[in-house]
Amino acid sequence: MKNFKNVGSWWSDRSIDLIETNSGVYALYGWNGEKYLDCWKCVDGDNMIASEERYVIAPVYSEELNEDDVYEIIGYKVE
Repeated sequence: MKNFKNVGSWWSDRSIDLIETNSGVYALYGWNGEKYLDCWKCVDGDNMIASEERYVIAPVYSEELNEDDVYEIIGYKVE
């Protein structure tokens, strides 16, 4: 079961995805092939203001392949 929800994209750059977890809404930025290295938390209700603090966020994958032989993202680990 997933522990996050996709909630759209960053208002000034539609290529930056926003996810919502238990601890808030985060912008996923700076993908290096393993994790996102320059993420920020959205600190207002409209998800338009970025926190000054930066985060590293890594996807958590299912242990089983889906029907397309792809591992599904079931969560994100915020560091």
